[in-house]
Amino acid sequence: MKFQNIQMGRRAATVKKTYNLPAELIARAKRILHAKTETETIVRSLERVAVEEEIWRAIRRVAGTLPRFRPLR
Repeated sequence: MKFQNIQMGRRAATVKKTYNLPAELIARAKRILHAKTETETIVRSLERVAVEEEIWRAIRRVAGTLPRFRPLR
């Protein structure tokens, strides 16, 4: 599985966008991610979504190929 880490920087391709986002949600995500700026918060959140999607894609690829386990009682 290949994980890509997109870093903000001078070399990264960026676009300027304007969004109306809930301030409380941005502040909460910023605290959780220990981000310094709101932009870093949004970029890191989007990176996590992309990684999560890659994980789910890998899980679906192996679906049905793992051994079946008896449930614990």
